[in-house]
Amino acid sequence: MATVHVGLNPSRTPRGHSTTNTWIGEWAQASIRGMKNKIALPGKLASRSTARFAMSLLLASVPSILPSTGLAQEPIKIPMTADRWEAKDNVKFEADPSYPLGVMTVTKGVAVLKDFTFRNGTIEFDVIPRGPMGAGIGFRRRDDDTYEDFYLRPRPKCDEAVDCIQYAPETHGVLLWDVFPQYQVPAPVQETTPNHIKMVISGRRMNIFVNPPANGGMTAPTLSIGRLEGDTLEGGILMQGPGTFANLTVTPDAVEGLSPEPLKDASDNDRQLVRSWQVSQPSELAEGKEPAYAEMPASGWTALPAERAGLVDLSRGYGLVGKRKAKDIAWLKTTISSDKAQTKHVAFGWTREAWVFVNGKQVYADKNLFQPPTARKAPDGRLSLENGGFDLPLQKGRNEIAIALANNFYGWGVKLRLDDLKGVKIQEAKGVPAGQ
Repeated sequence: MATVHVGLNPSRTPRGHSTTNTWIGEWAQASIRGMKNKIALPGKLASRSTARFAMSLLLASVPSILPSTGLAQEPIKIPMTADRWEAKDNVKFEADPSYPLGVMTVTKGVAVLKDFTFRNGTIEFDVIPRGPMGAGIGFRRRDDDTYEDFYLRPRPKCDEAVDCIQYAPETHGVLLWDVFPQYQVPAPVQETTPNHIKMVISGRRMNIFVNPPANGGMTAPTLSIGRLEGDTLEGGILMQGPGTFANLTVTPDAVEGLSPEPLKDASDNDRQLVRSWQVSQPSELAEGKEPAYAEMPASGWTALPAERAGLVDLSRGYGLVGKRKAKDIAWLKTTISSDKAQTKHVAFGWTREAWVFVNGKQVYADKNLFQPPTARKAPDGRLSLENGGFDLPLQKGRNEIAIALANNFYGWGVKLRLDDLKGVKIQEAKGVPAGQ
């Protein structure tokens, strides 16, 4: 089928487009106006889909003699039928005259698209959330434990809620929403009526548009991801509930000029972040027990350089050993050299429980839990240098900074930043952190 670009200005032919394409744009707009006046689509999902449905009928009727621009591959429309999706008893498939390719409701968990691999391009779909948490899509899925995840958190006045929509990578079976708090924004998400989602994915970048106008008039993305944090660059697609889905369309390589290169890390030149760490193998921490410095492992340490923004991400390498049923503990250590005995204040971010030792003596301990809500450190229980701070009592020469970190709830990691570097030297990171 030819690729048709609609909505071109008849008074100006864009570079690389023929006057034939301009005529196609005018004809398409006129045809859609006529269809909108003649076609009535029943059902909630159809209420916002008239223009898109009319366009799909229109494109199907475009003569094959019309020229192709060659800018991207043809759109692939995915049927919402049982033969195309891998699911258990958590999924219901329905026929709907408004949606020739069907409607799929995922009551819980996920449904995985069969025999499909996605790398770059545009993904669009309609969704009605069926609960306050989770309706969304996973892409570049390598397995059940590894993929990129975008989801809705609908509520009243979602366009004022900072976490109305969220992106996070799933790695080792752990969704890292709490260690990447920067990837969430308010959005015009509707609780009980259809939402149209458009995702443009290119390399390590992604732009997400929530309820864009059918004429393509939205220019700024609702959420822009400067660096996708997942462990894969290609893989399958899944839909996650609770939600009702229709009109899933994938256009490979249609990236709208979005660069595949990640945005520059704003912290690249921040020398006050402690980026060089070693980590012990995680183990189980008994309920009610607190770690002691004497229990820190004497061997078996592995280098763990920080990721972007100074994040020391244990989830990336280990996931959760106890699978949230038991509390995991791991030790981190680094070295800070000082030209004299002095005290340095640091900002400290962590999830979920931390004990800090300087030269074998405990100097700090605190919790950043998500439940109960009163136990959350700002910002809202996520990992951030806003979480807290304390003083490091440094002696002249080398100083060992050791952290015991415990967790049994989603992502875990730390950030540590000195207020100033006067008279001190931080150990330099070596190697490239995982996922970078």
